[in-house]
Amino acid sequence: MNKHLEAILKVVFPNSCVLCGRIISPFSLLCEGCEAKLFRGPIPLVEKTKWCEVYFYGRYESLLREAILAYKNGGHWRLRRILARAIFETMNRYSTSFDVLTWVPSSFKALEERGFDTMGMIAKVVSKSIGVRCISLIESAASSTKRGLTRQQRRESVRGVFMLKAKPGGTVALIDDVYTTGATINECSKLLLQAGAEKVIAYCIARA
Repeated sequence: MNKHLEAILKVVFPNSCVLCGRIISPFSLLCEGCEAKLFRGPIPLVEKTKWCEVYFYGRYESLLREAILAYKNGGHWRLRRILARAIFETMNRYSTSFDVLTWVPSSFKALEERGFDTMGMIAKVVSKSIGVRCISLIESAASSTKRGLTRQQRRESVRGVFMLKAKPGGTVALIDDVYTTGATINECSKLLLQAGAEKVIAYCIARA
C-alpha cells in the first residue's frame, strides 16, 4: 500500500490492535509485538485419550486466551484467520495426515449469543490453507454453554448432546478452541469412530 495513502487512512479510519490497543495500519488486526508473542507455538504437548490423539497450539493464558475470548465474546470475528493460523501451524508441526476436516459445533445458546459457529468459521479458513475438504459432520443439541461448570459437570453436560450429520470415512481431523477436561473432544471422537471413521486426530488452539 502507498505510504501516503496509509497515513491518510490511519487518520480517517483509525485502527488499533485487538489485544493491546496500539494504533496499527488500517487493515491489520494485531500489532507486530502482539503477533510475535502470539505465534511462539505450537507447544510440545500431545495427549492420547481412549478415542483420539490431541495436539495443542498453546496454553490457555496470556495473549492466546485474550485472542480466543475477543473472537468468541468480543465480536472480533476477523480473528478467525489468526486462530486458524494457530491450528494450521500445529498441523504442520506434527506432520499428521487426514482425509477430512471437521469441528466441534457451537451449542444453540452460543449460536444465539454470537450469531456464528466459532469453530466452523475457523475450520473453513484452515481447509483452504491445507487443501483438505471441510465437512460439518457433527451438530450439537446442547442448550447452554459450559461456562462455570465443574470438571464432573462438564463431563456430564456433553453426554448425548452431539449427533452425527453425515457418515465419516478415513481419518478425520477434529478441531476445537479450548481443551479443558477433554470431555467434548472425546465425546465427538467417539461418535465419529463409532460411525465409521478409521481414526480421529484432534487439534485444539489452547490447553487449559
